[in-house]
Amino acid sequence: MTRGGIGAARVGKALGLVPRQVRLAARTGLLAQHQDGTFDADAVARAAADPVPFLTALRREEPLTVTEAAQRLGISRECFRRIAPAAGLPVVDRVRVLRYGRESEVRYYRTADVDTLHPHIAADRELREAARRVARSLAASKAAATRAHNRERAHNARRYLASLAPDRQTDPADVIAFACALARLHGTAPARLRRFMGDPRVRDIAEIGAQCRYKPGEIADLLAAATPRAITALRSLARPHRVWATLGVPAEDIAHRVPSIDHHVSADLLHELATDPPHWLLELHADRELEHACAAVTRWLDREWHAQQRRAEAVCRAAEAVIDHLTDDAVAELFGLPVELVLDLRPRSNKWTTAYVEELLHTRPLWLRSQGLARAEIARRATARARREAARTQRRLGWRRTWARALSIPLEAVPDTVERPTPSALETARTHPPHWARPH
Repeated sequence: MTRGGIGAARVGKALGLVPRQVRLAARTGLLAQHQDGTFDADAVARAAADPVPFLTALRREEPLTVTEAAQRLGISRECFRRIAPAAGLPVVDRVRVLRYGRESEVRYYRTADVDTLHPHIAADRELREAARRVARSLAASKAAATRAHNRERAHNARRYLASLAPDRQTDPADVIAFACALARLHGTAPARLRRFMGDPRVRDIAEIGAQCRYKPGEIADLLAAATPRAITALRSLARPHRVWATLGVPAEDIAHRVPSIDHHVSADLLHELATDPPHWLLELHADRELEHACAAVTRWLDREWHAQQRRAEAVCRAAEAVIDHLTDDAVAELFGLPVELVLDLRPRSNKWTTAYVEELLHTRPLWLRSQGLARAEIARRATARARREAARTQRRLGWRRTWARALSIPLEAVPDTVERPTPSALETARTHPPHWARPH
């Protein structure tokens, strides 16, 4: 204690406060504090003489966390986090804490400010209750509209499904498809109909039936009525191999043009198609014949190419026994190209050796397959040759410049056929100059 004031410990003992409460009283101005940190003795005496108002004011200054504030108000933490920003509740302190390896911020609110939120809590409850009433009303309207839409969709689906119901004139494939769709909806299928359950038409009709919102008993009644007729219709179906044998086209090619199920068609319909084939069936026949003809031509061309290759190999073997290279005329005849193109296609050796021609027959490069490709290869070779010549000229020029600098002679005196200026060659030339480097 210093002169004119008392220390924090004596203040806490006199007022029954812990050090945190003493610091809070000083920070909030409930106790006057001197510059040296001591407290005014008169203020402490007044607070000790009548502690109830002082403690009440101090409790109103207590900082509360979100959890403590929510418990004080009797609401949830989420409700407090929603109301506090809307009410503009000030934050008196922010503390960064490390919890479970993550850093988070703890906010503190003044108790007196927290107590002012009761009207906001009541307003929030009323607003949320009104919002719930509106949401229930909207949900009820939406549910009513959804139920009306479902009833309308079910009504339309039932009408459409009724139009698919078989009668005496219905094709046997359609009769079986309808019964299989009902069996798919019911979950059980007669043993003789199970092989047709995976047909796409069955799945499509079953999807329509699912929209009808039939009860299980109604589906069972419909299935019981449709099954006997479907079993009878099985005897009227023709299998896919019979369709192919009768019409000459695969059953899957006509499945999307006529009533069918799993590539099975009615025997009566099959007889009608065979007797009086429609235009599309004739087109399918034509397409099949065209495929067969193309395949036959491809096989013939392949055989001819192999025969030509064998003949060419025989010519090469016969020529190899006599000479080791072929003439341009023989190569042109061998590959079916003009002689003038063969002249420009000669290898770098400028000779058509038998081994090289035989290798070409085996590899069959593209430039030997047509005159256009041969001309393109000739143009490519000419371009490459010009590029090599230009590079060779530049390389020779560089060599000549190196010789001219090394021997201190004019560039024009160095011949074009000079050798590469290696260090040993330059040293030899300096000791024994060549004739073109000697002074005349």
